[in-house]
Amino acid sequence: MPPNGSTKRSGWLNRQVNKRAEPTVQASKPPIKELICDSCACCGTIIKYPSDVSRVMCMVCQTSFTTCISSTADSPQLPQFSISFNELKDTIQQCHGQPDFKAVQNLIIRSFSSDSVLNASFKLDSRSSSSYHSPNLNYAELRKFYSLLRKLPTNAVFYRLLITSLHLLRHPPRISDVHSISWLLILLEIPLLPESLISGNDTATNGTSSLAPQLKSICYDILKRVIGLMAHMDRKCMQYVTNWWSKLPDNEFVRKIDFLNLYITFQLTRCINYEIYNTVINTSSYVCAQNIPDDDINYKDTLRAHFIRPTSQSSDFGLSIRIPLFISSGGRRLSTTNGQLHQQSSSPWGGAGSKTNKEHYIKIKIQQYSDEWHLRTAARVLSLLFSANKNRSKVPEAAFYNCLVDYVNVKQDFDSWQFTTTTKMHERDLKLSNDSSLLVLDYLKAESNGIYLNVTSRDGASLRKPSFTFCQFPFLISLGAKITILEHEAKRNMERKAEEAFIQSINKKIPFGMYFKIRVRRTHVTNDSLRSIKAHQNEFKKLLRVEFVNEPGIDAGGLKKEWFLLLTKELFDAEKGLFSYNETSHLCYFARSPINSDELYYLVGAVLGLAIYNSTILDLKLPRALYKKLMNRKVTLHDFIQLDPETGAGLQRLLTCHGVQDLAIFFEVTYKDIFDDIVTKELIKGGSQVPVTDENKYEYVERYMNFFLNDTCKQPFEAFCKGFYNVVGGNALSLFTPEEIQLILIGDESSSKLDTSIMRSITKYNGFQADDEIIDWFWNYFDNCSTAAQKKLLFFVTGTDRLPATGLPSLHFKITRLCDSSIKLPTSHTCFNELCLYDYQSQEIFKEKMDLALDYGEGFGLR
Repeated sequence: MPPNGSTKRSGWLNRQVNKRAEPTVQASKPPIKELICDSCACCGTIIKYPSDVSRVMCMVCQTSFTTCISSTADSPQLPQFSISFNELKDTIQQCHGQPDFKAVQNLIIRSFSSDSVLNASFKLDSRSSSSYHSPNLNYAELRKFYSLLRKLPTNAVFYRLLITSLHLLRHPPRISDVHSISWLLILLEIPLLPESLISGNDTATNGTSSLAPQLKSICYDILKRVIGLMAHMDRKCMQYVTNWWSKLPDNEFVRKIDFLNLYITFQLTRCINYEIYNTVINTSSYVCAQNIPDDDINYKDTLRAHFIRPTSQSSDFGLSIRIPLFISSGGRRLSTTNGQLHQQSSSPWGGAGSKTNKEHYIKIKIQQYSDEWHLRTAARVLSLLFSANKNRSKVPEAAFYNCLVDYVNVKQDFDSWQFTTTTKMHERDLKLSNDSSLLVLDYLKAESNGIYLNVTSRDGASLRKPSFTFCQFPFLISLGAKITILEHEAKRNMERKAEEAFIQSINKKIPFGMYFKIRVRRTHVTNDSLRSIKAHQNEFKKLLRVEFVNEPGIDAGGLKKEWFLLLTKELFDAEKGLFSYNETSHLCYFARSPINSDELYYLVGAVLGLAIYNSTILDLKLPRALYKKLMNRKVTLHDFIQLDPETGAGLQRLLTCHGVQDLAIFFEVTYKDIFDDIVTKELIKGGSQVPVTDENKYEYVERYMNFFLNDTCKQPFEAFCKGFYNVVGGNALSLFTPEEIQLILIGDESSSKLDTSIMRSITKYNGFQADDEIIDWFWNYFDNCSTAAQKKLLFFVTGTDRLPATGLPSLHFKITRLCDSSIKLPTSHTCFNELCLYDYQSQEIFKEKMDLALDYGEGFGLR
């Protein structure tokens, strides 16, 4: 037997050998599972999960999804059948005498728990499926189905429908093709969904009392999930839905627009109420538990308060929200102490010495809504309706405006939207310029943006891009808010150009000018203007100042209006040869001229850009086709008909004719240029030998229209476009539609009389009182004026006879008292839209002086 020492040693050696062998087994770790990066099909949140997981739940919207690796054989398949109105009616009759309608509930559960069953239900033709032209969905039968359920003596059946639909939406299938989206359209038609968005104090749309809180929560949950799933369909499905909705009746189309806008309004109201509550209500008994608004239709019960509808008031940022009274659930006003208001005195909504009855103002900031997936998904779905409307022009584009978006800080929204793109473009320009002085501006800009946009990261090192801005969906923004954005960008550009000029003048030791100055003679407006614009190509974004030679007027806006009026009158004169006018429509378009006038067309484009940039209305007769070409939109036959009604009507009749080959029309056109010379052009190669037939008549009309709207003016339009975009080539312009660009450029040219009561309500007085005798004389004079005389008076005071794009209520009008001899004529300051009146002795003298002033008023200074 070996000694003890050797025994211990051999044991130790065995243990060491075992230890060396063991790591070989223990070191073999299981392979690392691959992480799949996906996004939630409801809210769009980025989700990561291991590759072997069969089901994933989104922690933001609580929606559960089956992953791609899961097998459909693992899940039980319901028997394939379809449900219809007649089947429901028969089942109800079978339940006669059963108070709970158990058979009907079973039918509902069987149908609304399966997307495949719903996709096969309510078909117009049971033998066919959905196509690009039709969803094959019988909306009339579907509404009768829902209506019959609501008329049952018990609410349990409809409640069961909502619960079953919600369960399906919480565990939705993957939308694979266009034939698998009908179930979403069916659920979107549930009649209680719009009612769930109405405030608890209001009356439901059908005249009944509001929904119970539990029922509202279920309906809201269904609605947000349907909208979320539709917003994340693939491109092909969205194209199909867009075409389906474009064929809806006008009343149904408007109903869908209003429904989605109501949902957006609710989400914005939720953000506002939480901001108001957290800002103003700061008592210990009414403190909100979370900083993020609850995703609940009954969130006001959590706050234990509801809010009176806010009112609006003008401010530097456009419209502001006036913080309303806070009412408890018992109907009493929630009090705030002076101490609380004193704590808020440093906030943007309260000032020092605020009292309980003092108004507070609030704007919806981007950090309050930028991460709201509800707004993003609803805007995406509404964009399908907007695209459908562009194809069919069913309703005015203003029908898509959301009024509550006017209360958003649209300037901040715009700055956040363009931040990333602008930064990349600036970095590229900086590399090309090699100007070190611009680095100072970059530093100042980055600092100001970080504070202004409030989108700095937690470490303060970088700026993050918000996930949602309203500028991504400009059809929601009203024209007035878009004009505010345009003016904001213009002001920022003017300030930046002034800063650059100042820094470069210090760096290069040369004097600098803060303004873009134009000095012209009235007898040579065109030549002097062209010379000034060519000499100051890089100063367009500075503040414009105009001076007329030998006239003492100082430009505070009036001289600028006068210059635009005189210059456009000359440039668009038919004798100038730049534009020709159609005898029927009286609209002007680029003249068909063999002469190269690119410099003058560049001047025209720059002038129109300067007018938009400087918020000046012009008296122009341009067709819709030109504005669409400016915005890079395709012109259509309807645009050609507006410009040339007679020829356009002939082309339209040609498309409806049969046996076109008998008309002996060929693929060529003949026209007269500005010198009355006859010119013949072929629309295609060898077109003079190609007859127009029933097979190619659509191609002929397309080429004919394209020739006169595009080909004949290609070079002049390129010069015009270059001048225009050299002035207003900013991101703000891309938010506008061609119709909106037309409105802000030429204003509202309504031919009806101006409403005297509205004019009186917007007028401000300096030295007068609203009930003074001379003021009554003026309004009697204004009311008795013809439409032409009213426009002449408007031109005398404002420098244009057009109303602002947003209508008469947005016009600024002022009447000032002059204490001097009453024998003088009234005067005006068009810079400020101000009419100056003297103390006339009688109404007859007043009328005589007003008539003389309107008939002979022109120019600036003494004449």
